[in-house]
Amino acid sequence: MAGILYGVGVGPGDPELLTIKAARILKTCDVIGIPTADRTRCAAFRIACKAVPDIEKKPVAAVSIPMTTDIDKLNLAYDRGCEVLSKELDAGKSVAFVNLGDPSVYGTYMELHGRMAARGYCARLVSGVPSFCAAASALGIPLASKKEQLHILPGCYESQEVELYPGTRVLMKSGGKISQVKQKLVDLEESGKINAGAVVNCGMENEVICRDIRDLDEDAGYFTTIIVKETWSDI
Repeated sequence: MAGILYGVGVGPGDPELLTIKAARILKTCDVIGIPTADRTRCAAFRIACKAVPDIEKKPVAAVSIPMTTDIDKLNLAYDRGCEVLSKELDAGKSVAFVNLGDPSVYGTYMELHGRMAARGYCARLVSGVPSFCAAASALGIPLASKKEQLHILPGCYESQEVELYPGTRVLMKSGGKISQVKQKLVDLEESGKINAGAVVNCGMENEVICRDIRDLDEDAGYFTTIIVKETWSDI
């Protein structure tokens, strides 16, 4: 009988934000799935290990997913990843695949989830705290209140259209476009249209809170969550 595949959200960085359910799945599973070739370079795995130290002794199913928007390269990586996971599941092992934040929000795991379910495997999701919720807490501001709208946008694709959305806008995964995103937001802020701030490496030891978007390092990197609001008195 094939094992069960779990997509486990480990939260944005603080191991204390890992849910009780996630900790239970990690403790009881046979294999830990990771989205990198090397467990020592996997942020989600490091976070999970701090919350559930026992998993460091468990075998790892490594699925190397490149940091790219190239569909062909990604499809190839996901197909290869499915073969890696299938081998473990066919052996009757349960696999907990770790994912930063919540798997359902731009999660690396979700492509694997859909493909493995289509192959007939039992695949389940375990929710985690999304980075933008933790970032709002770090900045001490509400994501949305009363009738205010909330929009979650992939920064690498839609940052140039951020002014088209009302209410609160969250920019995630800006990747190598941090410099362009920052300049766009600085221009909008100087014109009086928005206020913006950011949290880099939210919940991690090297967390940086930028209450003014001008303070955001242009080399901030992948784990940067930007929050844009029409008015933001705390900034």
